[in-house]
Amino acid sequence: MKALILVMFVSVALHRQDAAAQGFIRLSVVDGRDTLVAPDGKPFFAHGVNHIGRHGAGDGARSVSDACKAMGFNAYGYGTPDELHDDLPYLESWNDLVPMSLHRVDGSFRFVDIFDPAVQTEISAKIEKTCAKSRENKNLIGYLWTDLAAWPLENKQNQNWVQFIRALPTEAPGRKAYEQFVASGEKEDIQFLRLFAREYFKVLGTATRKHDPNHLIFGDRFIFSTIVPELIEEMLPYVDAIAIQPNYAAGFPRAQFDRIHAMTKKPVLICDFAIRFKDGDKKINGGKLEASAEDAGKAYTDYIREAAATGYIVGAFWCNLIDSPQNSGVKQGLFLEGLETRSGLDEPIRRLNQELRR
Repeated sequence: MKALILVMFVSVALHRQDAAAQGFIRLSVVDGRDTLVAPDGKPFFAHGVNHIGRHGAGDGARSVSDACKAMGFNAYGYGTPDELHDDLPYLESWNDLVPMSLHRVDGSFRFVDIFDPAVQTEISAKIEKTCAKSRENKNLIGYLWTDLAAWPLENKQNQNWVQFIRALPTEAPGRKAYEQFVASGEKEDIQFLRLFAREYFKVLGTATRKHDPNHLIFGDRFIFSTIVPELIEEMLPYVDAIAIQPNYAAGFPRAQFDRIHAMTKKPVLICDFAIRFKDGDKKINGGKLEASAEDAGKAYTDYIREAAATGYIVGAFWCNLIDSPQNSGVKQGLFLEGLETRSGLDEPIRRLNQELRR
C-alpha cells in the first residue's frame, strides 16, 4: 500500500508540472504558502460564489458576471453555467455520480455496489462526459466529486455502506468482496469501509485523471462530521487538495482545519460556505444566523481573512447567488433579486476582495 501511495504521489507531482508547462491552473508553494497559480504564472486566492447556474444561465449570465466582478470576485464556484466558463476561473462538480449525499431527503438517496464493473463503467462514463467539455479550458480550476457523502458508519441517513453491501444478494460483486474480507479474518466494519473507499476513490480518481490530465482534483466534499480518517487516507493518492464545507457560523475553526491539514498534508479549499443572517420574516435555512447583514459581512470577512492567513487554504466560495426557496426555508443568497447588492454585506466583501488581490 505504501508503494502504491508513493507512486500516486509521484504521479500527482508530475501532473502539476505538466499542467504548469501547458498553462493550466495549478497548485504551488510561494513564500512558504500553498496557493493556486493562474496560467500566466500569478498566484491567486480563489474567491467566488456557488450555484450561480440556477440563476445565471442563458441570457442572465452576463448580468451575473457583471455583478460578481463589481463585488471584486475573481472566480466562480461549482454550479457555474457553460456560458461563464470562459469568463473567470471556475470549479466543476457532479451531483449524481453516486446519489449518497446527506442532503438527499427526497427519497433519491441510495448506495451503489462500487465493486460491480457495470457501476464502475456508468460512473466513469459520467466523468468522461463532463471532462470532455472542460479538459482544454484554462479557466477551469478543478473537479469536485460527491457532495457530503454519507461516509460515517453512523449518519443522519441511518444507513451505511457496510450494511448496504452486507445485504446484497450472494452473487453481487460487493457481497463477494465482503465475504472475502470476512474469510481473511477481518471483522471490523471500519476496515471494510476502508476497503470500499479504496475501490470507490480508485474508480473516480483514475477516471478523472484519465479523461482530464490537465486539471486539479479536489475529491469528495466533506463537512467536519463526515471526515473519517481511514477513508481520507484512501482518497489522498488521487487528489491534489481537500474540499471542506465548514459549518455556516461565525468564528474561524482553526483547530479543525489544522487537524485536516495535518492529517492530509495537502492544501485545503473551502468549497461552500456562507454566513446567514436575519432577514425580515423569512425563515432562513442553514447555519447560525447573525443579527443583521452588517454583522454577517464582518463575520464573513473576518473568517476568510483568517482562512487565507493559514498558508494552506487556497480559496473559498460563498453558498448561493440569490435567495432560493427550499422545503425547510429560504437558502439565502449573496445578492437580492435582480442582483442588487445587500447593504451592509457588500462593502466588507468588496474591501476583502481588494485585499485578497494584493
